[in-house]
Amino acid sequence: MARAIELAWRGIGRNSPNPLVGCVIVRDDETVAEGSHYYPDIEHAEIVALKKAREKAKGATLYVSIEPCCHTGRTPPCCHSIIKAGISKVVYGVNDPDPRVNGGGHRALADGGIEVTGGVLENECRELNKFFLTAKDKNRPFILLKWAMTLDGKIATRIGKSQWISGERSRNATHHLRNIYDAVLAGHTTVIIDNPSLTCRADQAVPLPEELFPAVPGDIRDPVRIVIDTFGATIAHQCGIYDQPGKTIVAIGPEPAGDDSNFRDSIDKEKIELLECPLTAGHIDLGFLMHELVERDIQSVLVEGGSGVHAAFLDNGLADEILCVVGPKIFGGDTAPSPVSGAGIEEVTNAVQLSEPKHLRIDNDLMIHGKVKFPSKD
Repeated sequence: MARAIELAWRGIGRNSPNPLVGCVIVRDDETVAEGSHYYPDIEHAEIVALKKAREKAKGATLYVSIEPCCHTGRTPPCCHSIIKAGISKVVYGVNDPDPRVNGGGHRALADGGIEVTGGVLENECRELNKFFLTAKDKNRPFILLKWAMTLDGKIATRIGKSQWISGERSRNATHHLRNIYDAVLAGHTTVIIDNPSLTCRADQAVPLPEELFPAVPGDIRDPVRIVIDTFGATIAHQCGIYDQPGKTIVAIGPEPAGDDSNFRDSIDKEKIELLECPLTAGHIDLGFLMHELVERDIQSVLVEGGSGVHAAFLDNGLADEILCVVGPKIFGGDTAPSPVSGAGIEEVTNAVQLSEPKHLRIDNDLMIHGKVKFPSKD
């Protein structure tokens, strides 16, 4: 199973909305075939391995990182091929929560006379497929909040300057995240002040921390760009993000009654897609937006600020992990922004915490990465 997980990582960043899957077929204590799943429209890892194994699959044990599928999607169901090949035992890592599977693969294999065991290296397989599992379990993308800050907790100077808080290697690592995540998101203030491109400019020749990157794609591609912009201010400012290749999704509020500006009808629809969202307390309803994104097969979102956007995601319980890069600088200033704004908390016991934190050093920077643990509501 460890080898199946290793093989599965090869598809990172490229097989969404499918899960990461690796497969190993063993017969008489000898590995006879292996398979990986790289892209959503090609054969699954099990099928790749079965074709390599050929007649050696008969009586063999098949190890796979997630429960084999039993439905026809982009490709035919794997369970039928596994049974037909004469596999005697299937061992998988984690249950597939997709309602079209969700135990159905296990049952189909068992009904076909195959011995089936699930839950092997389950925690590792959950980490492997955290994007896919979150999308299926929570009906929203997996969400990582990312920021760089100074030693005194500032993400910019008092006049909004932020280039650069972290070092070149740290910034390159965050560009690799853009290469892996389906989408990158920023708020309108960040887009207007920083004028980011939100494209991927990763240098594949620069070494990366293995603790954060078990594997990386072999090519470079830009993620889907998303801007939270209730009133379309970034479009009015003609921000440079709209000059980048491809289309940018703008999460915008409902059109005001009586608005005769024709603003929404005059945008360049080749570059901008308006996604109209309801408002909650005057702000974009993030729960609605995240549901709309997962319906578009966006299973992972990298949130890159600003402080109000980070606060909104945390206040709504919409964060799975945080990545903070601390640069050895001090900005000072009462009005210099911090990573998370909003009303804040009164009691320390109400703090959002990081569980299972990892502390990595990249040149002179400290990178802190962990899972978000929200305070109990009891």
